[in-house]
Order: sequence, then structure tokens, then C-alpha cells
Amino acid sequence: MNPPNFDSPIQNLLQLTSDLRSPEGCPWDKEQTHRSVIPHLLEETYEVVDTIEKGDDNHLKEELGDLLFQITFHSQLAKERGAFDFQDVASGVFQKLVYRHPHVYGNKAGIGTGEEVLTQWDQLKQKEKESKGILPTNGSLLSEIPKALPAIQRSEKIQSKVTKQGFDWPNVGGVFQKFQEEIQELDTELQKKGSLTSKKLPYDERIEDELGDLFFLLVNLSRKLSIDPETCLRRANEKFESRFRLMEGYVAKTGKTLKDHSLEELDTYWDLAKEELRVKFLNQNNMDSK
Repeated sequence: MNPPNFDSPIQNLLQLTSDLRSPEGCPWDKEQTHRSVIPHLLEETYEVVDTIEKGDDNHLKEELGDLLFQITFHSQLAKERGAFDFQDVASGVFQKLVYRHPHVYGNKAGIGTGEEVLTQWDQLKQKEKESKGILPTNGSLLSEIPKALPAIQRSEKIQSKVTKQGFDWPNVGGVFQKFQEEIQELDTELQKKGSLTSKKLPYDERIEDELGDLFFLLVNLSRKLSIDPETCLRRANEKFESRFRLMEGYVAKTGKTLKDHSLEELDTYWDLAKEELRVKFLNQNNMDSK
């Protein structure tokens, strides 16, 4: 068959998606279901995030296209089942966004900050659900939070939900104090199981429980500090990777492997990598300020 050749790029994409699923289409695409392509949907989403953080517009355009194809593909699968199609998806989100932005398309009075917008958003969202007869599953406000969310993101969603109901520490200090208490509880459990000088301790459910409390509190502390925990951890990962790659470069110049060096020697290379990145950062900031 010939590729679609409509005037509209969206129409071309929709027809292409339909062609891939047609009897004469792609064998792989014809085998897929909503569930089978979940990994691809997640992968494309993270690739979009990656290009945004890199500030790479060329690749961002490409990755957004890949993500858009995931949406058209799921819409095509639903269309084949007689559930809905892409037009329904676009129309639905359009109507929802108009309704949830009365300060833009209606009365603009009383909304002056982003926080006020979010408060109004939640109120309108709740009204939508009530009008549709949608009630919290099992009577819990937390039931609507997707189980499939990454653990850190779901933790933040849980805490945001309960905070809006007044169940929260009044200030940052309260969370930080609780965090120190949880560290002490973890230390107590560690001392019961073995020395902290052990290279590695065997799995223990109680230790896992205490460590989980710490992770949960770190997310809460991040929220209190207006820091997205997922972004924060990704940046920490990137910072470590950048330093480690530089350290690998220093080691490579010696003609030896990482394991050929002592920990003290590797720490020296690590410090050199930190300093090199610090100077690079300062120079970049100086260039940006000119």
C-alpha cells in the first residue's frame, strides 16, 4: 500500500496507525494489545523527559512524535474494540481543560497565583467526578492514585492528597525531626542484626520496613522544600555518573583498571573529578552571565 498523503499531519499519522493494524499491515503491530505496549509507552515518556532535561530541542521534537504515536496506537486499539477513537480522546481532553480553566475562558476574578489555580483545579475535578457519580473506591481518597506509578511519584501523590485534608506537619522542621527519629530507629535495627562495619548485611524485613519509612519521609521533606523528589534523584544519579566517568578517565591514563587501585587512590581521583566539574560549572555560569 502507499503511505498516507493527506494535507493534515495528524490525519496522516492516524491513517498510518490504522494501516499498521490492518490485515495487510505490520505483523508485529497487529499482535499488540494495550497491555503489551505499556513498556513502550513508559520508555517513550522517559525519553521525552530525558531530552527536556538535556535541553535538546531537535531530539525533543522527535521524542514527542514517538510519544504521540503511542497515543494514536492506543486510540486505534480502542477504536477496533468500538470503545472510542482519537477524536474522542482529543475532544474529551479539550472539553475538560476548558472546564478546569474558568479563569482563562470565564470569570478571571479571584485567581492570581499558581497555588490558587491548583486549588480550583482540585475542586472542579471533584465536581466532575460527583456529576458522573464517581465515588472514591472503598471510600478512600487514596484509592484513585494509580498503583502503577513509580514508588517515589506515588508516595508524593499520597502525601499531597492527605495534606489537602489537613493531615500534615505544620512546618519543615517537623518533618526533619521525624526523619532524624526514623534514622535512629533504623540504626537500632541495624545494631540488632550486626555491626555497621559489616560490608553487607543479609535481608531483614524489619530493616526494610524502617528504610521504607525513611524513603517516605524523604519524599515528604522534598515536597516541603518545593523539590520534585524524582527530579532530585535523577540529578543525583547524573551527578554521580558524570563524576564516575571522569574518574574512569583518570584511571585509564594510568594503564590500570579500577580494581587495580586502592579505595584511597580512587577517592583521590573522585576528588579530582569533583573539582573538574566544579570549575566547569563556574566557567559555564560566567559565560552565561556575559
